[in-house]
Amino acid sequence: MYYMFLTSLVLAYAVITTHCDECWLRDDTRKNPAVIKYLMDQNKTTESYLKPLLGKQKNLLSQWQDMVVNKTEKPWEVINGQQYKIVNKGYGILVTKKNNHIKTVIDFNQRAKNHDYYQFGSWSISPDQGFIAITENTLGDDNYSIIVIDLNSGDVIYESKTHYSRSVIWSSNSTIVVIENQLKTYRPYKIKQIDLTNRHKKVLLTEKDPTWLVSSYLTTDRQNIILQSNNDNSSEQYILSLATGSITLVQPRKLGIEYYIDRIYGETFIKSNRDGTFAIYDIDKNNKWQRIIAPTGEIECWLITAERLILQIKNEGKTILNSYDHHGKLYFSRPLSGNATIGWLANNSDIDAQLINIRTMGLKQSPAWQAVDINTGKIVTTVADKYQNFDPNKYTAQQISVIDRDIKIPVSLIYRNDKVNSHSPVVLYGYGAYGVTMRPYFMPQTISLADQGVIYAIAHVRGGGFNGDKWHQAGSGLYRKNSINDFIAVAKAMQSFNIGKATEKATLIKRDILAMGSSAGGMLVAAAINQQPQLFTAAVLQVPFVDVLTSMSDPSLPLTAQQYNEWGNPNIQSQRQVLSDYSPMDNIKAQPYPSILVRSGLYDSRVPFWEAAKYIMKIQSTSTVNNPYLLLTDLQSGHHSDNKKALSQQAMDYMFLLNQATLKK
Repeated sequence: MYYMFLTSLVLAYAVITTHCDECWLRDDTRKNPAVIKYLMDQNKTTESYLKPLLGKQKNLLSQWQDMVVNKTEKPWEVINGQQYKIVNKGYGILVTKKNNHIKTVIDFNQRAKNHDYYQFGSWSISPDQGFIAITENTLGDDNYSIIVIDLNSGDVIYESKTHYSRSVIWSSNSTIVVIENQLKTYRPYKIKQIDLTNRHKKVLLTEKDPTWLVSSYLTTDRQNIILQSNNDNSSEQYILSLATGSITLVQPRKLGIEYYIDRIYGETFIKSNRDGTFAIYDIDKNNKWQRIIAPTGEIECWLITAERLILQIKNEGKTILNSYDHHGKLYFSRPLSGNATIGWLANNSDIDAQLINIRTMGLKQSPAWQAVDINTGKIVTTVADKYQNFDPNKYTAQQISVIDRDIKIPVSLIYRNDKVNSHSPVVLYGYGAYGVTMRPYFMPQTISLADQGVIYAIAHVRGGGFNGDKWHQAGSGLYRKNSINDFIAVAKAMQSFNIGKATEKATLIKRDILAMGSSAGGMLVAAAINQQPQLFTAAVLQVPFVDVLTSMSDPSLPLTAQQYNEWGNPNIQSQRQVLSDYSPMDNIKAQPYPSILVRSGLYDSRVPFWEAAKYIMKIQSTSTVNNPYLLLTDLQSGHHSDNKKALSQQAMDYMFLLNQATLKK
């Protein structure tokens, strides 16, 4: 009866269409009554299907919450000699400390009370520490409001409209630098300075090229603000002097050349690829560049202190920490990553400090803060989170390689030794875009999956950044199919992972593959399912980018013009053909699709909700089997869920996947 009702519902709405069964679902206003009714009806159907899982969802949430015994405090951020820190309770509470007395600066939980959706973007303290500027989002799109609060009285002295990006920086005690988003496309395109005394707005930089975005950041010495414009492989920067107000161009833009400037105590350093690969340069008073550090590997991020240049480097899938003096002399080199573990620079704001902070964790290694000596590389202190009833010795966490067509695809995975067996399902997570590396984070969520006999795995496919920029380029644009092929290869390998082949019966055993992907990862999973639907038992797609060809053909949509290199340019016929060949929406056909749950957000400005709606409608009407094809649209959020809902949604996603594996038995 459920599937008959679902089919009738789809047909009832399909009659509205004019040129394709799903096209009517596009609604830029987010107010079309027919579209909203369709989404609400789909929600009702999905919630009805998931209702029997609510008890298991609740139990899973309890497991996650009960695991935590003691979380270590993050290091304090030092701003003009004053210490600040966000305490992660709910939406967070910003506190400050003076003479061991902790005082609340702003409670984001209180600001969120009257909103169905709330996300704060960033915060900034004025130089005299009398005011705080914050950006916040109460809709779920990429537009933020700017609020300035007097810390002495608590009064709001300035509040903007909601068409700014999340960045805000103080340029004086009475002026802030903000970034305005372009209407409709949400492109950050204009940097402004706002005088809070008279509300006067001064434009500092406007980017007219629709393929470029603007951003800004404070230099390490807090004496300058860098005004930046960039596309996916080029950059151009201006220096705004906070002392004089002058704006100076560093170097005119040149296609393919990136550079990023920083300053400390009168010295100027730049990270740039001007000579082919990224290196660190210093600049003298005559604006002459001199290369001082050319590391083996790619510079993920860098940190300047009064005495050292600290580089976090990615080399052949490994993360390394190097410390140099300001002339390029190496003081130490030490690994930051291991087998299914990772470390990175974090929360470093005291430029005169002799110790730097490293955040470390792994799939079975609880999160920790380490203080490292900038001269020797020795770990001075380590403070780790402690979790209830968690014994890491009960688990195996490792990085393996799946070999496919002479390509070694890294996979990070974890399972519990006494729970895993030859029938244990695999929850396989995939991303693989923008050069982003999905780190092997420690999460109570994945530990709880392992406790139930699940193997949790992350496929580090081409298109991501696990093995550096070449790995990214090998899976983007014209080579996007490589990332999809990699995910399929990993899924096939995980079907027989750790299953012995001593008997004929053992060779017939195949693990259930339960796939997950979000945003670009949703595209990856959906495309893999199109190619080999019977390889997967079920999938969860979160805000998935599935209508790639249509969206990349529409420059009025946010981000389209900036992402041709990542996905392909449909205005070029050869690239359009590649897009057409892999775009999930354009390759749905009559075949046995696995069970699928799709989530979207009504106000998503990055991947519009109608992509998910169109996708699930087409799957429902095309699949040759009666599996559940479910759509859940959050009518009060966008690309990211509200913090109040995120864990609950994740628990249900896991329960949906595990239930499909159980039903198959």
